[in-house]
Amino acid sequence: MRGVKLMCLATLLFLAACNPTGAEKEEETYTYEAYELPLAEKVALGDGKDEIVFIFDYSCPWCKKWMESVLPEIESRWIDTGKVSFKGQPLVLLNERSQLLASVDLNVERHMPTRYYEVQRQIGMDSGMDDFGTEAYVRRLAKTLEIDPNLLLVAHTDTGIQNARLYTRDLGVAYVPTVYVNGVKLLDAFSLEEMERVLNGEIKAGDVVDVPAE
Repeated sequence: MRGVKLMCLATLLFLAACNPTGAEKEEETYTYEAYELPLAEKVALGDGKDEIVFIFDYSCPWCKKWMESVLPEIESRWIDTGKVSFKGQPLVLLNERSQLLASVDLNVERHMPTRYYEVQRQIGMDSGMDDFGTEAYVRRLAKTLEIDPNLLLVAHTDTGIQNARLYTRDLGVAYVPTVYVNGVKLLDAFSLEEMERVLNGEIKAGDVVDVPAE
């Protein structure tokens, strides 16, 4: 019951989540901040010295759009060329289906890390299906990928809630998707130009920019 109440609170706080522009519209300026993300031990895609981190919720349609449109560009520009490593961290912010899928995500990372981003991307691409985020969906996913469904369905409710609290309270997450480049939180999660400017050192923590008008 306590977990459900916390999830409901998170849902209320994130009614404005899945922000399509990535900008905090109530502000006229944006200050870039750097964060020490607790992801040193997390499985990475690629081995570049620079790091791009994608914070998302499996139930967020804009997070699916990011996976479809932005991640392939990151791969071709920076991961495949050896410049960047990528980490995707799901949070539990929107609903109980997010909780189930975050648990599935953690189980895959722990028990089959070499397939982690294959499975993460498959779940992200499946978002929007009628049974998405249900046990039936997870069992069907497991059959398709030839994975033991019982392994995927081990619950980690407390871990999901703790992660959501940490990222929203201490690490600057006010909406999903949120993207960090070398720890610097971006204004626009969808902007490849902004990512490149942080990677090149043209944008640094402490810089202040005007928020573009809609």
